[in-house]
Amino acid sequence: MVLLKEIIKQMEIFAPSHLAEEWDNVGLTIGDKNKQIKKILVALDVIPEVIEEAIQIGADLIVTHHPMILFQKIKNIQADTALGKKIYALIQNNISAYCAHTNLDIAFGGTNDTLAKIAGMENIKILQQTSQEELKKIVVYVPQGYEENVRQAMCDVGAGFIGKYSHCSFAAEGIGTFLPLEGTKPFLGKQDVLEKAKEVRLETIVSQSLCNTVLEAMKKAHPYEEPAYDVYTVEQKGKCYGIGRIGTLKESMTFKEYSTFLKKQLCLDSIRIVGEKNKKIQTVALCTGSGVEFMEQAKKMGADVYLTGDIKFHEAQRAIEMGLCVADVTHYAGEVIIVPILQQFLEQKAKQYHWKIEVIQSAVNGQVFEHI
Repeated sequence: MVLLKEIIKQMEIFAPSHLAEEWDNVGLTIGDKNKQIKKILVALDVIPEVIEEAIQIGADLIVTHHPMILFQKIKNIQADTALGKKIYALIQNNISAYCAHTNLDIAFGGTNDTLAKIAGMENIKILQQTSQEELKKIVVYVPQGYEENVRQAMCDVGAGFIGKYSHCSFAAEGIGTFLPLEGTKPFLGKQDVLEKAKEVRLETIVSQSLCNTVLEAMKKAHPYEEPAYDVYTVEQKGKCYGIGRIGTLKESMTFKEYSTFLKKQLCLDSIRIVGEKNKKIQTVALCTGSGVEFMEQAKKMGADVYLTGDIKFHEAQRAIEMGLCVADVTHYAGEVIIVPILQQFLEQKAKQYHWKIEVIQSAVNGQVFEHI
């Protein structure tokens, strides 16, 4: 078992909530952060069928991409309404609900990167930048012999990333002094006696959003009851984040050929397309879910084809006028692909931290459209 707050901490490292759009509602929707979790069900949506599935398998937590509560203005919770029924069912069966939505779209390794790989893209870049992280430098003084434990604890929760390198740090040896006063329980030395200790100055970089998490991990791993540390603001910036992706195919093909490839890759019965079927496709842009607002940006960046969902008639007309091929991969098919990724992530963390939990991928088909 593991506390829910520990699972949330790892999800925040994968898809930090601060990346989410302002209108979004991400994180813990229903639940107690101090609750013990034994079984997790991962799905795209918190729909009645998924809740019933969670009840049947005895899940304590449902992790989804789509929020259960987003645009509704909740003035009351009544058991005879659609939303009320779901809230009642979750609370009555002691099931928590957590979601990572637009933050998971933006996060590296999230929905857009997953679709880009399935779509055969290489040299993948951000389509539309949304933010760039602020960085902090943490310096902590550790007694010799304990620096590796402290470094590992800090880096395991997100410190030490520089570009494509992780666990980056610097260490220098020196002599630290301290005088334990009355009421202290010093790890080294005695009360009222000045202590000189061989220490290591350990420093690493961290994003501002993870600074408190890293400090908490450092203090937990540090042998001193009062660790000495400093936090500095640095001039350089961290990663750029953004919505959508753009990249290239290993080999060009016609739009018709590429559409057939996408249909197979996403297990679609059919695929709606807009544009010249014989046009050669090399550069591909995409945005999972409903991303038509980035169509012009895709064209501006040189895309031959744009992949998204929920394309409307006049939007399709606009694509034709721009000379941009568009494939509607559907909202569901373009995002349900993140479910196994979330399952694998949580299973990996369970193994890493020795959580005795089970992570199950939902068997519910949440695609609401049928072809006849």
